[in-house]
Amino acid sequence: MKTFKSLLFIIIFILIAGSVKAQFDKPVFQFSAGITNPDKGLRGDSYVRYSNKYRYVNIPFNIDTTLTFPYEITYVDTNLISQNYGGQTGLYFAGTAKINVDKYEVVKLLGSLSFSTFNSFQTSKSGYIPVFNQSYIQQTPISYDYNFNNFGIGLGLEIAPLAFTKLISPFINGQFNFNFMSATLSRTTGPSDSSKISFSDFRMGVNIGAGIEFKVTPQWGFLMGVKYDFGNLLLKNTDRSSRVEWGRTNASINDDEGYYSANIYDPPGTPIRDNIKSAQKQINWATFYIGVNFYPNMSPSKPTKK
Repeated sequence: MKTFKSLLFIIIFILIAGSVKAQFDKPVFQFSAGITNPDKGLRGDSYVRYSNKYRYVNIPFNIDTTLTFPYEITYVDTNLISQNYGGQTGLYFAGTAKINVDKYEVVKLLGSLSFSTFNSFQTSKSGYIPVFNQSYIQQTPISYDYNFNNFGIGLGLEIAPLAFTKLISPFINGQFNFNFMSATLSRTTGPSDSSKISFSDFRMGVNIGAGIEFKVTPQWGFLMGVKYDFGNLLLKNTDRSSRVEWGRTNASINDDEGYYSANIYDPPGTPIRDNIKSAQKQINWATFYIGVNFYPNMSPSKPTKK
């Protein structure tokens, strides 16, 4: 049955290819920008947590009496990396090249470079960590900053059934993407005490999209579109051999199910935790964008002089 379906697909493809005159010309260059919204495992409510605790201390020479010292702790959310990536709304920039495949300009091949940065509108998170002395607790200010990024290289296909009108052209497209994902979490407790950890991994995924293009002049047009990325369909992994600790520059994003060690979830000076459970996570996001099209070979030809 599979052989029959494959043969049928090849026959249909040959028939279509034979009836359509491919010309591979009339390139289009597209520059776009927009808003990107994380979904599934990429989205997280916050990457820090706040808690109020009390420390019990015996008063000297009076063992039956204790005092309680209230203090606040600000720490990295234990769900960050292990359950989600703390993503919030961000920005999107892309450059796309399209080349026509058929004489009606309905089918185009796509190649794109894109950059999506999340948490663009989220400010750093500030709070306190306690420093204990014998008779008092000193609250030390601390702040955390976090972002998640993706640089994508895409190859795909676009279909625009009304492109021959030269005016308004709705389209649908899909791309296979090579995604270079990265994240940075920084911690600052003073001018001489700051640290950060960087995550980076390579994943493969796809996106599907739709939109509409408007041609304004023979050389220029504009567009509006939406797309949805499935960012890590291939190459998910959890790295148990290396620790998620302050100062690292190449920690894994740990998007597959497994375990890893970490010391980023507690205040400074606490020991490294073992066996942090990582859930399998889908790194997906939606993007809404606008842009301009440039048609380099669509300038009107000048009349020849006799």
